[in-house]
Amino acid sequence: MKVKKSILSMILVLSVGLMVGCIHSDDSSKNLIEVETQKNKENETIEFFENYSEKTNTRDGLYEVKQDLSKKISKSIIDSGLSIADSNPDGSFVLSLGGFESPPTKSIQSLYYSMYEDYKKGKSIIDIFWVKEYPENMKLDENDKYIKATYNIFKSLTNTRLTEKEFFNKVEKTFNEEDRLVELPYKDVIPVQVVKVNKSGKYIKTLQLRCNYDFDISKS
Repeated sequence: MKVKKSILSMILVLSVGLMVGCIHSDDSSKNLIEVETQKNKENETIEFFENYSEKTNTRDGLYEVKQDLSKKISKSIIDSGLSIADSNPDGSFVLSLGGFESPPTKSIQSLYYSMYEDYKKGKSIIDIFWVKEYPENMKLDENDKYIKATYNIFKSLTNTRLTEKEFFNKVEKTFNEEDRLVELPYKDVIPVQVVKVNKSGKYIKTLQLRCNYDFDISKS
């Protein structure tokens, strides 16, 4: 009987050990998948710009890239409920909307986008600066058209799988805590950040999206 009990005990211990091992293995697999998925997303973003890089080797290709990028950003803004008043023949534009709907609070909401050439350096540069000012103690609104446009621009330039709700939650969390980069994918390429500034003796917060990317056009 003692021998049988000992054997049963050993089987039980071995079974539990295998179960724990399987659980640990499953967790490790999940973590590995998450890491690989993130790496793939980052690679996809690089491929997006690499596709543009291949086209910028010719003047016609460079023009095509400018038009395509302009359409992406324009659509991102229009789909959010905003509109573009002025644009240039090369596809660049500046959007500026001043003031909240409820005076006396005033804000600045603007987008600067351009793609220009520096032939001395053999570079074509994408320059995007998208910013809006908010009173320091203001709470973000999920229906804010600026934030919707920020998400749309971010999504159009990356392969992010973040939903608009997930994007807003990450932005809101950072906005309520401190001024720093929002923890989003591709933050080294297209950073979204909260910046606190002193304006006329009062602190305000700005929500910014930036992108400054160079293409080699030395052979074009």
